[in-house]
Formats: sequence, C-alpha cells, structure tokens
Amino acid sequence: MMTRHTRSEDVALRRFAMCVMLCAAAAVPRAQTQDEFFSADALHEVRLTLSGRDWQALKDRPEDNTYYAADLQWKGIVLRNVGIRSRGHVTRNGLKPGLRVDMNRYLSEQRFLGLTAFTLDNAYNDVSLIRERLTMLLFNRMGIAAPRETHARLFINEEYAGVYAIIEQVDRAFIARILGDAEANVERGGYLFEYRWVRPYGFEYLGPDLEPYAQLFTPQTRDTDSMSALFEEIEELVRAINETPDDRFAEAVGARLDLPLFMRYLAVEDFLSETDGLVGEWGLHNFYLYRPQRDERARLIPWDKDTGFSAVDHPLDYHLLDNVLTRRAIAISELRQIYVETLIACATLASAREPESLDPRGWLEREVDRAAGSIRAAVGDDPVYPFSLEQFDESIEWLRDFARRRPAIVECALGANPAGTPSACAPGATDAREK
Repeated sequence: MMTRHTRSEDVALRRFAMCVMLCAAAAVPRAQTQDEFFSADALHEVRLTLSGRDWQALKDRPEDNTYYAADLQWKGIVLRNVGIRSRGHVTRNGLKPGLRVDMNRYLSEQRFLGLTAFTLDNAYNDVSLIRERLTMLLFNRMGIAAPRETHARLFINEEYAGVYAIIEQVDRAFIARILGDAEANVERGGYLFEYRWVRPYGFEYLGPDLEPYAQLFTPQTRDTDSMSALFEEIEELVRAINETPDDRFAEAVGARLDLPLFMRYLAVEDFLSETDGLVGEWGLHNFYLYRPQRDERARLIPWDKDTGFSAVDHPLDYHLLDNVLTRRAIAISELRQIYVETLIACATLASAREPESLDPRGWLEREVDRAAGSIRAAVGDDPVYPFSLEQFDESIEWLRDFARRRPAIVECALGANPAGTPSACAPGATDAREK
C-alpha cells in the first residue's frame, strides 16, 4: 500500500535527504594536491607518530642513516608505515634533527600525493629559516626548475618539535613533474646524480679513469647500470670543458650540457650572493646533475640553498675564474650576454612593485615579509630554535635590506662594465656583509 504524504511532509523529506547528502559529502575529505602541500599561502602542520624509543634513538645518533617506521598526517591524510631518518651535512644534530620522509621505504608502491619522499629541513644554520625558500622561488621564477619549498610546524607524537622547511625531493617524481613520465621511467629514463663534495673541485679534467667521477657524482637513478653507462658521458663532458679549442667550445660542450640554462643558473646564484654553489668558497657544491635520455644535454638542478644573501655588494666576478667551466663560458659573448640578461631580469623582478599599488616594496622584499610573517609566531614557540626571536627579526631585516639594495647594485655593476664580469659597483661599506 502506497503511503501518501502531505505537501509539508514532502518538503521536510526533501530537506532531510539534502541534509544527508551534504553531511555525507562533508565526511569525505577533499582530494589534496602536491601544489597545496607546497603552497606558501599558509603555515602547514605535519605530524609524525612513531615509537618514543625510535625517536630517541634517532636523536641520540643523528649521524646514522637508520630508518624508523612512522605514521604521517597532513590535512586529514594519514599514511601508515612511512620511513624517516636523520639527514643533512653540517646541520645534523640530535636537538632538532633534519628528516627525510620516505613513503615507500616499507611499502614499495605507497605514495603521498604522488610523492615518494620529501625533506623536513631543520635549516639549523639559517637564523631566518627562509633563505632557501626564497632562493628556490627565484630559480623557478627565472625558468630554472628547482624544488618547491614551504614551511610547517612539525609535531612528533603530538608534541611541537619546531618550524621546519618542507622541501620537494629531487628524485623520479621531481623529474616526472618537470620533464615528463618517460624521463622518470625506472628502466628507460634518464640519469640523475647528486654532486657529492669531496674536495674543492671546479670541473678540472680528472683523466680517463671513471672512478674519480664516481666519487663526485652519486647516481640517484639507474644506479645498477654499468660504470661506463653511468659515468662515461660525465668524463666526456669534463674532457670537452677542458680540452675543446675556444672556437668550438660552445658547440662541443653545448652538445653535452645545456649552456644557456647553466648561465642562467649561475646568474641567479650570483644575484643572490650564493657562497656555496657553483663558484662558492669551496668549489662546486649543492646541485644535482640530470642527463636526459631524449635530449643528450645535461642540466643542473639546485639543492640545499641556505647560504645565499651573504653580502649586498657581492661581486659578480666572484670566483668565476676559479672554475674551468665558468671561466671558459663567460669568455664567449653569446653566453656572457645570457648571464648579464638574467642578472638584469633578477634585478628587475626583485625590485618590481605591485601594479597600481602604493606599496613601495619590490617583489623580493614582499616575499621576504610574506615568508617571515607566516612563520614568526611559530619560531617564537619553537622549543629548539637555536637563536632568539630578536635574532630572527634582525636576520629578516637583513634580508629586507638585501632585497631593497641588491637590484640597484647589480644594475650599477653591469652598467659600469658592460663586458659582463664586473666587480660590485657599490660603496665599500664594512657593514655590507651579514655578521
């Protein structure tokens, strides 16, 4: 027998059904994306849960690369049994350990928003905590693919462990994002190497034996391939850098390395006064080398960029002649022009004001304030931040001053010497380098 409802009862039933649908939709978490995970629009919260004994062991032995099982939580997404380990070089410590988070350490097919790993960087030597974030942002704005980076409050077993930088790992997932899935293919993709600092080195030829190159370039993909498959092309590249006659240098080296991209990379580092990169204090450092399969020209990928912004009047010819590749490349007019144009582009972007705004700040200063403002309260609450909040504020003011003054100094230097390898065009003030 069919039940008849009054008009008011029908309306009430429709409203009830609508409420059920809305509540059900609200109960289903909205799909998150990598872009949201690396978004700088807000300070994130990342939570790791693991055995208290394991966490203490990781802190007691930060120099070890031992992995520990943990659960990861971010915005309602929970992943069980990810692997975490201590990471870093001079920043490794047991008070505020830097962490590598591997989603597939224990479950081979597990992914987090398509990522297989990411870094939680303690930024232990950077008082501001934001230098690397700003550097990677400028690389990307200049068309040089670099890891995405933002910040988060990290909680370990529901206890606040401090402010950390979330950094995209340079791995197959990164290669797939910038060059496509074919390049990231396990068996047929390209070759990714992390440069490993062993001693001061500037692309000098090390001879035909492949072992010296294997000591400097650690394979991150295709690592079971033969020595010749991995390192023969690196040896040939370095040989070409050193032995090719001047009139054939751009053609011969350019067939193996994307030289225009290299010059833009160099210019970004020099604009930001990087002292531990391609032409830093200790030779080559802090980059990945990627050799594609579909395009024989290799490219560099920036990594670990927390030592920039060191001096407002940083000279543009800083150690350029100490590196074989930069010395020979800068002597070629077409490549030197790319270097100069990229420096000018950096200066133009850094000083650019918002259209139709009375805000006097340039783009770089706005990004300094944006990043600092998002983390300042969390820094104040950080139980293991190794500096004071006053020191944090002083460091941010230094970055603001750099952002205001550096563009004009670079433009002045280039105008003073259009040949492209000028010394810094700025008063020799003793306070131009951060203390």
